[in-house]
Amino acid sequence: MFSRFLQIAILTSAALAISAHGQTLPRMEGETLSGKHIVLPEAARGKIALLAIGFSKKGGDKAGEWEKRFKQDFGKDSNYAVYPVAELEDAPRLVRGMIKSGMRRGTSPEEQDRFVLLFQGSADWKKFVNFAASDEAYLLLLDTNGEVKWRGHGVVSETGYAPLNEAAKKLATK
Repeated sequence: MFSRFLQIAILTSAALAISAHGQTLPRMEGETLSGKHIVLPEAARGKIALLAIGFSKKGGDKAGEWEKRFKQDFGKDSNYAVYPVAELEDAPRLVRGMIKSGMRRGTSPEEQDRFVLLFQGSADWKKFVNFAASDEAYLLLLDTNGEVKWRGHGVVSETGYAPLNEAAKKLATK
């Protein structure tokens, strides 16, 4: 039973990666943790960029695990960039400031300019990333022109990470 589930998960991941080719990332306007206005994919142009999106605290934590793993392989290469994205439209307005403050405390100052907070468009982003559950991480790998070349979601594992790693390396050789 578990083996069959694993096969389905791998096939689904492969199907998502294939369907991502040639799809330009829709304009994503937000605010960084440092308080600056940011627009993606424009801010990432010229870089191979991983967007790690969380739609909840647990989803954000899982996105952070993907970011950490990606940075181990590509963090020292200036051709790559990671953009953590926290969708906060569904959070009550009264607590958004506390959430932002907590995230800022847990993020180094040099990473705050790339940490994106979204306060609108949640339904559209959920559709774009093939949203399944709020407690999952959603990942988009962009080429230097802002086109989505790989997408995935879930918990980071070596099996799940391998296609992302391969896609990122392939983009660097183009």
